[in-house]
Amino acid sequence: MLNPYIPKLARIIKIAGQTPDVKLFTLEFADRKDRAEFSFTHGQFVMAGLLNFGEAAFEICSSAIKTKTFDLAVGRIGDLTEKLHQLKTKAVMTIRGPFGNGLAEKFYQNKELLLVGGGRGLIVMRSFILDYLAGALPAKKVNVFYGCLDEKNLLFKNEYKIWRKKFGLDICLNKPEKSWLGQRGVITVLFNDKQDFTDTVALIVGPPVMYKFVIEELQKRGLKDEDIFVSLERRMYCGIGVCQHCAIGPYYVCKDGPVFSWAQIKGIPGAI
Repeated sequence: MLNPYIPKLARIIKIAGQTPDVKLFTLEFADRKDRAEFSFTHGQFVMAGLLNFGEAAFEICSSAIKTKTFDLAVGRIGDLTEKLHQLKTKAVMTIRGPFGNGLAEKFYQNKELLLVGGGRGLIVMRSFILDYLAGALPAKKVNVFYGCLDEKNLLFKNEYKIWRKKFGLDICLNKPEKSWLGQRGVITVLFNDKQDFTDTVALIVGPPVMYKFVIEELQKRGLKDEDIFVSLERRMYCGIGVCQHCAIGPYYVCKDGPVFSWAQIKGIPGAI
């Protein structure tokens, strides 16, 4: 029986700077068998770290159909991530997972998929985007709403030109430079009364403070609670619902989520 507490080893084969505080790591499992067996659902996460130092949860942000390598975007926010940012290519990280439930394809098959990301919420959405570009996502159409603080914190900037050839990408900045020609303000400025979300499923990922306001905008445009999904962040230590640090109501975010429908959790105090 596979022991979920025993990590696998993965070698860093590429590191790309994204923002002053975020690096994109491309990894490959050291063992060929682990490479061959690795698969995940969009929205799932892994526990990644360093031997004898610690681990934390990171969303997989690469293609779910091209899994010989995989990408993790690491934001520098504490001791572990500071240590990870010091690594070079060929260094080895520990990986457990993938864990949890992402957004299953059955929920948006033959429907439009609206991805609403705030700040680092775009990390989760990149795996959906890459597979849509490859023709491997069963959504009729994809649109992305992305809200960020300023230009220097925009993620995956070098990919926008390719993205915009295939789907709508609307960006707003809260504190842009004077030269910024796009939308200004919080992410709700990207909604307008001309939008038709009749046949749409939405996924929201970002700072919890934005969830309530985005959900209200979606509901105004006719989305049902069961068609609105959110990805939650909690302190996740085990990844399998044992340590209970990530409990909300009857659910464990690491095991039952991190992606939940709004219908599932809207009545749970403190869920968002």
